[in-house]
Formats: sequence, structure tokens, C-alpha cells
Amino acid sequence: MDSQDLNGAFKIANLAVAGLSVLSGLSQLFSGFRAFILGIYIIAFGGVIGLLEFQVPPEAYAFGSFLFSFIGRGVFYTFIGVAIHGESIFRILAGGIIFIIGLVFIALEAVPSISPPENMNTEGISIGNEEDII
Repeated sequence: MDSQDLNGAFKIANLAVAGLSVLSGLSQLFSGFRAFILGIYIIAFGGVIGLLEFQVPPEAYAFGSFLFSFIGRGVFYTFIGVAIHGESIFRILAGGIIFIIGLVFIALEAVPSISPPENMNTEGISIGNEEDII
């Protein structure tokens, strides 16, 4: 398979996770205090995932380096999938889909012929801890 085809598939998968996370977090906000707090976190995680598809800030690698590998992103997605409370059929399906996408990302770490997409590449990202030497 061409790497360009896979970049599109990864972008679709990541945006699906971001959208499902935000929507399920919003639907979880009014289910009690604990669900409200968890919903805020799920919305924030979905927003970060969506943002990383369009721009990668230099601080992202310093504070979230796990998001730049298949296994790190996969574990993060499975965590989000499990954290979504299944009190409605939408949240059950959203959590299950996110969980399965996370397992696929974890499995992709073991396939050497598949390279990470462009936004998961760390080349060209300045970590920000370089000091100017005069």
C-alpha cells in the first residue's frame, strides 16, 4: 500500500476518534457530577486529538510524546474508549469504536512496513529546550 493512502486512513481514524470523543463527552456532561468531570476530560482529549491532525505545536512532543507512536496513541485511545460511560447506546458504540481503533493502533506498532503518518513524525519538531549559546 502507498503511504499516502495510509496517511488518509490514519487522518480519518484520528478525526473519528476526536469527533466521537467530543460528542460522547458532551452527552456525558449531564449524567451526574462524576460523569460531568469525566466528560470534560473526554472533550479535552478529543479536542487535542483533533488539533494534532491539523497542526502540531512544538510543545506537544515535550508534554505528550506518547501521542507520536502507534502504541502510545493506541493505549491512549483504549483509555478514552473505556472511560466513556455506556448509559446510552451512542456512548456504548462510541466507546467500543474508539477502543477498537486503539487496539488497531497498538497492533500497528508491531508491523514494521507501516510507517507513522506525517503528523506523528517527530522530525522537524523543535522540543523547545535548546538554549541559545552566545
